[in-house]
Amino acid sequence: MITKHLRILIVATTLPFIQPLSAELPMLEPPWLGDFAVANESSFRFILTKNGDFKILVLNKNRDPIESYPIALQFLATEVLPDGSKRDLTMNWNTVESSDPANAKMKKTVLRSKLTEQATGQPTLEITIEVLGGTLLANARITDKGSLAKNLARPVIRMGFKDFYGEENAQKATWDKKQIRDFDKLISKDFVRLKHLDGKTIKLACVEKTNLKPNEINGGGSSLAEVEISAYQNKTIEFLADPDSSLTLDNAGAAPLHNGFRFEWSSDTAKDLDGKAKLAIRIK
Repeated sequence: MITKHLRILIVATTLPFIQPLSAELPMLEPPWLGDFAVANESSFRFILTKNGDFKILVLNKNRDPIESYPIALQFLATEVLPDGSKRDLTMNWNTVESSDPANAKMKKTVLRSKLTEQATGQPTLEITIEVLGGTLLANARITDKGSLAKNLARPVIRMGFKDFYGEENAQKATWDKKQIRDFDKLISKDFVRLKHLDGKTIKLACVEKTNLKPNEINGGGSSLAEVEISAYQNKTIEFLADPDSSLTLDNAGAAPLHNGFRFEWSSDTAKDLDGKAKLAIRIK
């Protein structure tokens, strides 16, 4: 659960824009050419490129970024259609605006973007990203529903992890028994843990497909998700959902988690009326 100190910050960081918005995101100078915002913390580096790529790089013991396994962030909304199905409403990056300058020492940045490519009636998504005490705080809220006023739409943040050991698995045919045994032992410790909103905890091994069904894995949503993967040098990655929001493992049970997976954070708009709920990401 997010601490009281962080909750105070959450309230403070949901104030509206007070400056006119710029028409195009600026770009940093080398060595951050192509980036709009960079935050360097003791355990991670956050990067937002001018073209709309959001990513977190875990730092190793020498405080160098583990470039091979970025955690990709995606900000969007999901709309519930009359038949009960859902569709993604993605950011139209050509419409992204911010009153903030490009910053290689980012502490906070706020963006707004239209969702979808339709000509009129596009909803507007506002994103706030902030770094406080080694924690990345992220918020997404719909500030204008546009033509979606009669349909249920929720702001969503997705956190994607790529295939971890594709190259090693492809090379295993050339390894001797000891190499295979050592590798299998190494990855056998990788796991994902979910703490459901009702307090129940589910721990999933990454090396093999789980026997649990998606609804058993996610329950009614989670307040906490933890990831420990050997590729991150035994660092623990935590995702914490503020009250009135929750986390799910989006592709739960589809394949072994070593093949890649993603979490989805969403706000309960029926309870989080002002869009103040946030996602906290910590690496320790």
